[in-house]
Amino acid sequence: MLEFFRRHRGAFLITLTASIIISMFYYGVSQTAANPDKKLLPTDVALTVSGKDYSVADVQRAQRSVEFSQYYLQSYEMASILRIIPSSGGLDSFANLFVARQLMEDLGIRPSNEEARAALEKLPALQNNGKFDVSRGQMLEQLASSMGFDSEALLDIMKDSIGLRKLQDLVTKSYTASPLAAEKQYASSYQTVKGGKITFETEAFKKTATVTDDEIKKYYEENKENYKTVEKRAVSYVFFEKAKDLDKKPLEERQKAESAVVERVNAFNALTTDQKSRKTFAEAAAATKEKVETVPAFAQGSPPEALKTENNLLDLIFARPKDSTSPAEAVEGDKGWYVFDVTKIEEPKQQTLAEVTAKIKEVLVGQKADEARTKAVNEARLALIEGLKSGKKIDELVKAQKLTLESLPDIDTANPPTEVPNSFLIGQEAAKTAVGSISHAVDFDKGTLLIYVSAKELRKRPDAVELRKNQVESLSDQERMSLFQAWFKKQHEAARIVIAKLG
Repeated sequence: MLEFFRRHRGAFLITLTASIIISMFYYGVSQTAANPDKKLLPTDVALTVSGKDYSVADVQRAQRSVEFSQYYLQSYEMASILRIIPSSGGLDSFANLFVARQLMEDLGIRPSNEEARAALEKLPALQNNGKFDVSRGQMLEQLASSMGFDSEALLDIMKDSIGLRKLQDLVTKSYTASPLAAEKQYASSYQTVKGGKITFETEAFKKTATVTDDEIKKYYEENKENYKTVEKRAVSYVFFEKAKDLDKKPLEERQKAESAVVERVNAFNALTTDQKSRKTFAEAAAATKEKVETVPAFAQGSPPEALKTENNLLDLIFARPKDSTSPAEAVEGDKGWYVFDVTKIEEPKQQTLAEVTAKIKEVLVGQKADEARTKAVNEARLALIEGLKSGKKIDELVKAQKLTLESLPDIDTANPPTEVPNSFLIGQEAAKTAVGSISHAVDFDKGTLLIYVSAKELRKRPDAVELRKNQVESLSDQERMSLFQAWFKKQHEAARIVIAKLG
């Protein structure tokens, strides 16, 4: 019944607010250390907000409510309120939530059961083809019940979320971003840039980089631990191949073929794992007459052809402790089942200077090339900026610096042309660069670029009205949140929060 929520729990956990768990752990440790003879009781006062005491149990309920709201309801208002005032690491992580609840009560924000139920039915987690799914609602109720939330508590969680939205609206809803600010942001986001680029490729600097034998030796001595051979392992294994072309066979025949493979695997596995008469890998193979494949020692990054796609198997082969006496067990792979035995381990060995000289030289050449490129970029940029300020033309400045200015096609900063290499990076930096100026350095996979912006245009586009409207709404939302945070911080200060200490 709860499979939908169990299946999606991993995705919900991505949004976990780390401070929630950290704060509870920190509080328990710090209080126990301060007074090891006294146990923390649910009725003990944890914190005081505006003269009202909240117990440890109150905070634990709040924690569970926030977690449930995030993980299963995909509703993040409660978690977001915790982040407005950064926590110092204790139970004060939840002070914000208690402050917000008191503010809602003082301002008459009291969502009804009907509002909470309606909001619950609109949650994405309970939708199926755009409509409330009763079966998912029943699953949620059962899940909530298993975690100690009755129907009333579930509605209370939704009331918190609704109330927090209403609280933000009450403080900031009348605010609208300045049309001028929105227009500037629109112009910055949807402009077309003209100009050119100056490229500093790393390979060109590698050609002139020189490395001495003494530098190579010094680097080797300082980084010797990084120059060892990789561990290699030899294995023997039995492969139980999955039946092929099952989709072309009748159900009964398909099930029979699958069962036959499983029975072979189980028969082999039973011999190697039986506690009373456990057999070795070789003995089990002989007893079951299964074919044993042997593979000479190999590195995990260079597996034999037969095992190249079996990443799970390779991970387990190299994860097995060197002194392990655990019996071989079956491992399911892409092609079938494997039972393996590690027969030999070649430990990493220190490589000599002669063996790694070429690698070290390559590293040092790369480092020197990067340093030389960075120096050349900085010097060229400063020279170009000073030259442009003095009224000189970009072409003569580039020529004097023995650089090449390559013309760029027009770049729409909102939709950079995919056929232009690094167009996104170029557009992003060009948008921040004034006309007639040189951009900051733009690093890319092969080196560094400097962008010269010769012109910017705000061209007509069919979706301009809608984009401008979205820009105003987006900017308004951002500024409303900033206003609400500033207002809430003042309320937080006025709440006279006291974190209780035991002992």
